[in-house]
Amino acid sequence: MKRSINEICGMVLKAARGADVPLGHCEDLAKAAGYMAATDPAALHVIADILAVQSHQPSVTMQGDALRIQGGSVALAGPMAADAIRAGVNKVTIAKARAHVVVSAFFAVHGIAISHRFEDEDLIVSKSDQAAPVIPHARPVFVSDQLWQVFNDYAAKTYVPATEASRIAGAGAGLTDND
Repeated sequence: MKRSINEICGMVLKAARGADVPLGHCEDLAKAAGYMAATDPAALHVIADILAVQSHQPSVTMQGDALRIQGGSVALAGPMAADAIRAGVNKVTIAKARAHVVVSAFFAVHGIAISHRFEDEDLIVSKSDQAAPVIPHARPVFVSDQLWQVFNDYAAKTYVPATEASRIAGAGAGLTDND
């Protein structure tokens, strides 16, 4: 089904929350998903793969002007790498980087031009003097029903159960939408 970029971003944000990704990183992942949807919609399945991995905190070590991010989810490592480059770190290594397309999207949405290469399984990123990536114009994007259902299943983990107790506690719209 065709979805708008905003709809994709909103669903990925909710799905990431359902997958226990910290809120700030959810927002970054949603922006990256929007960029990916506009530039390479076929790569959106990588977001689902990222959500399937438990998002534990990566370890970070600094050596001179180089940062190494090891372990943890790309949902956490990608924004950390983008923040480090924006803060002036010259080289960021993401150990055993999977989903480099998502990492590149984290940089693109922040307007950071990068060069990258792989050393074995490690992704090495540094700031580039090239022009910053252009954010493409929004357009409808085809997202498979299967992928949308995966996102929806994660998002559903954030919903309040529909019980009388939850309604008494203030959940839901109540009897009228004017509550």
